[in-house]
Amino acid sequence: MDQSIDILLANACQGDDNLRSIAEGKLKQLHDLDLSNFLLGLSSQLSREETPEESSILAGIILKNSLDSGEPALDDLGSRKWLSLDPSIQSQIKENLLLTLESNCDSRRRSSKIIAKVIAWVACIEIPRNQWEELIGKLVGNMSMPSSSLKQATLEVLEYVFEEIPYVLKEDQVDVVLASVINEVKMEEGGEPSSQVRLAALKALLNILKFIELAKLEEESGSSSIVAAVCDGASRSKETKIKEAAFECLVVVASRYHTKLLPHMEIIVSLTVEALKVKEDEESLRVQCIELWNTICRKEINCREEEEEEEEGGGGGDSIFIGHLCSFVQPLLEAYLEKEKNLEKEKKEQEVISMSVEEEGEEEGDDNLEDMDISVSAEQEGVNLDDIWEQVEDESVQDIFMTCLGLATRTMKDKVVPLVMKFVHENINGPSRMMAIYPLGFILEGPSVNQLAPVVPLLVRMMEDPQEGEGVRGRAAWILGRVFELVGANRIIKNEVVDFPRIMTLLIKMSKDVPQVSIEVYGAIYFIARGYREDAKSTSKSSELTPFVKPLIDALLSASELVKETPFRIPPCASTYKALSEIVRVSNIEELEISDALIGLMSQIFRRLSTVVKGHGEAMSSDERKNCGLLEVLHCGLLELSMKQLGRSNFEVEAAFTLRDSASCLLLLLCRVLTSDNPTARDRVALAIGALAHAIGCHFGQHMPILLQYFNVKRLSPVYIGVMCSICHILGKEEEVVPSWDHIMEVLYKGIQELSLQPSILSSFGEIAVAIGDKFEKYVPPVLEKLREAEAAHLKLGDEDHGSKVRESIFKAYHGMMEGINDPKCGMKVGMALYEFIEDDQSNTKRRDTSVAMAGVDALSLLPMRVGAWSERLIVLMKEGFISRQ
Repeated sequence: MDQSIDILLANACQGDDNLRSIAEGKLKQLHDLDLSNFLLGLSSQLSREETPEESSILAGIILKNSLDSGEPALDDLGSRKWLSLDPSIQSQIKENLLLTLESNCDSRRRSSKIIAKVIAWVACIEIPRNQWEELIGKLVGNMSMPSSSLKQATLEVLEYVFEEIPYVLKEDQVDVVLASVINEVKMEEGGEPSSQVRLAALKALLNILKFIELAKLEEESGSSSIVAAVCDGASRSKETKIKEAAFECLVVVASRYHTKLLPHMEIIVSLTVEALKVKEDEESLRVQCIELWNTICRKEINCREEEEEEEEGGGGGDSIFIGHLCSFVQPLLEAYLEKEKNLEKEKKEQEVISMSVEEEGEEEGDDNLEDMDISVSAEQEGVNLDDIWEQVEDESVQDIFMTCLGLATRTMKDKVVPLVMKFVHENINGPSRMMAIYPLGFILEGPSVNQLAPVVPLLVRMMEDPQEGEGVRGRAAWILGRVFELVGANRIIKNEVVDFPRIMTLLIKMSKDVPQVSIEVYGAIYFIARGYREDAKSTSKSSELTPFVKPLIDALLSASELVKETPFRIPPCASTYKALSEIVRVSNIEELEISDALIGLMSQIFRRLSTVVKGHGEAMSSDERKNCGLLEVLHCGLLELSMKQLGRSNFEVEAAFTLRDSASCLLLLLCRVLTSDNPTARDRVALAIGALAHAIGCHFGQHMPILLQYFNVKRLSPVYIGVMCSICHILGKEEEVVPSWDHIMEVLYKGIQELSLQPSILSSFGEIAVAIGDKFEKYVPPVLEKLREAEAAHLKLGDEDHGSKVRESIFKAYHGMMEGINDPKCGMKVGMALYEFIEDDQSNTKRRDTSVAMAGVDALSLLPMRVGAWSERLIVLMKEGFISRQ
């Protein structure tokens, strides 16, 4: 069979499609007819020096894919295949595989990784079964041989062994392997391992480090330590791949026991400075280096947080790495700036690299062929085995720099600010002004307010300078917004170096700048306002923001004005409305000037919403229709906030009466939005209608006929139902709106057929009962019937999640009815119905949800108190009846 396999492998590597297809078919037949001898023949081809390189690579691929599918779900099938082989065949195959490691032929290097994977895979099956116990000893013995190719191949096997089965190895085996691998990593006296051997040793060490216990690191001392060996090997090599592999090992050590790096930080800083200066085509080394520092910082941050928790909020001391971090930050910033300067060049090169990686990635997939797909050529497999640097896809290298700077800042706190400010001042007058200030946006979490305060006037000066380009102004505005977001506007402005009126005047002015700048300005305004959110909740006093509320509203309204030709544009409307909403939310409505400003804002938003709503009748593209819905959401949201604020105002004449007078027109407009195709817009306008009802209170009753025209099953949603319940609470005692309850209840009866609405409608029965009290008694019989129907329907449906929501809502309905009803006879009926429902629920329901149980307990706990009240009422009625008969 060996001879026939030899020929078939050679033919399968030919360029002739017909010849290759025939050879593949015959190889498949041999696999199916006699698996044992087929695999033995493949291993023999691998062990022979005279086997052509392409045939050797293809033999390795077929052997690997015959046993290892590459899919966890099929691993057991591969194991059964191997264990079904005759033990003598297994021994010969293993012997042949180990022989391939001893080959000095350079052409075999391309197949060595496949062979290493096969050996590791067989070891993964046999070693847990106490077989092939001599393998580890054989591999360790290979490490003492002078042959570099043997060492490299052996290290590759160890790399995969520790990736697959480290936990079944004995401790003494691990110790011996670790010592051998470290010996190949570090520099030997009188000699030096080859670059390929040291790289293979570092890759093997990487997997070993993921496995060994921390006690191994504790036992290390002096130059014999793992970290010392890794640092020594990296510092004495000029190979980028070796340095990168060394940093990967250090990352693993840092992630598990980062303080073990302390004695070696001087050399690590030196390696870092060197790595940050690499060429553009060696970017992966720089990324791996930064990842090491990210890991160190994360561990330090976690340690400090744990210390603060133990000390009940007391601040811990400085990080033990702070001095080394100070040495790291400056090279990091310099590398970032150099990278930014070459950004355009890098983009072009990255496009070429990305295209190359995509092609290589397609070929790489052939290494994990399923079943017996042997049509892969040896040339393709060779590409897969070349080391390809990992490309950063989700995060740009600049973002990686700044993420690292942010983590270093949280670790270093105040000590990072002078270093970054020094960098900014050194480069701010050069051609890279926008790049120079960018790091300021990433040192805002950790340092004190006093340390960060000088950043603000620097940014303001750059925004004020008319000579600055729009890129610099925009970036400065973005950083200023981050200052207000992360530090807090109400904290930073109290510093003496910060001129708040100057900042606000500047932001108002720049709201009319080009979009690249103005969008960042709107963000800064939003974060300034958000900084006063807690103050607005806790006090009614004026804040530093109060004098600027009206100018800010005017500026943002001007910036977001709808263009007549394109009334449905979104950018930058969304960001301006976000800023406007936050200003309204934090404004002190007790100030007459603020109240007037909000009334004026509502008038403008009313006009704009009217323009948008009119567009419903026009022919619009799909994009315009989408934008129209978004604008409805934005306008209705702002109207809702404004009406909530005005509803809390003490200026009755100015605020409340203005809303009452305009309520009819406002409600008509809002109701038109209820016909929108956008469900989010319908929900938002429902909330705005609820805010109007709360703002004008009982006066909303006269407008109910308008709203009821738009209250139907087609427009129902959980939000709309909740709003209608709130309106019932507001108007429940008003006699003039009694006819409205019939319409509302009728719509709810019909809407309960919709599964998605059932929970909301069922619980709304209880809300309405509480709101309208005795007026609900006429609805009790049909409501009880609907509750029974809903219970039966959910049992028939069999959907446990939906059933839990329905049962919880039914309990809430009973709770509300018992609370709202005063008539004894009617109340007793509800109580009995609740008791029957509880019995049925206990007997028919297997699933017990906490929320359902809590709702049931709430309803049941109310029953005794209400029964007592109804009984007392009944006794009074009986006494009155007896006296009247006397």
